Amino acid sequence: MDIEKQVKETIQKYNLIKKTDNVVVALSGGKDSTSILYILHKLGYKVQGLMIDLYLGNWSKIHNENMKQFCKGLGVPLTIVDLKKELGQGICFIKSVLKKQKNLTGCTVCGITKRWVLNKWAKKLGADKLVTGHNLDDEAQNVLMNFLKGNVLLGVNSSPATGGKEVKGFAQRVKPFFFTPESEILKYAKNKKFKILFDKCPCAFGTYRVETRDWMDSISEKEKKDIVTNFQKRVPSLRRDNQKKIMECTVCKEPSRSTICNACKIFVHIRR
Repeated sequence: MDIEKQVKETIQKYNLIKKTDNVVVALSGGKDSTSILYILHKLGYKVQGLMIDLYLGNWSKIHNENMKQFCKGLGVPLTIVDLKKELGQGICFIKSVLKKQKNLTGCTVCGITKRWVLNKWAKKLGADKLVTGHNLDDEAQNVLMNFLKGNVLLGVNSSPATGGKEVKGFAQRVKPFFFTPESEILKYAKNKKFKILFDKCPCAFGTYRVETRDWMDSISEKEKKDIVTNFQKRVPSLRRDNQKKIMECTVCKEPSRSTICNACKIFVHIRR
């Protein structure tokens, strides 16, 4: 598979990015976000990197240094947000407190925290688009997990592009890898000899997402694509029938679907 060609086609088909856009790429240091930054830069888009230092020990230190060198080599600006300066604690402490206080899984806490920080900082950087490295496997996992939880509406915003100027307060998120299998991205990153860690997150074990991901390794790329494309056919009607007003969080002033955003609902437990 020519994933550079597929990215280009996905961008064009869904009008994800314009050459005049200020494109901020959310970097984790892994194969997906590193590859999409490289491809967008190669295609001539004005890109910059945005990374969060989660303070996951040596794992974070290596990722941070790798991305500094990678972006420097491309001539791409990189902003690294210090989570301890932002929230007062590293992600491990935050997750441990919320596991005890709210019985939330590490992946849930990490996801809410990163989305909040990335949206806030993407706006600070003047982003027209916030690009993430989510791939076909990620999207298929989301559809299946939401179905098994009995709440497919959790995926109502699933698409190659979410948010936008019509949604006040949200930096528009786009996913050029939406239809690209993870296995193809892995091949691409290794062929390009990117200096990155290919290990999974050290905290990613024993969670519902990990169990779902492990099961989905047993099905074909075609079946994964069928899951995602078939659900996409339902997304417009789900959105139309389940529209929720976007308001301003009374605590942090970030956009929210309730008076207090999900991030502030959990941050209160680490700020006591």
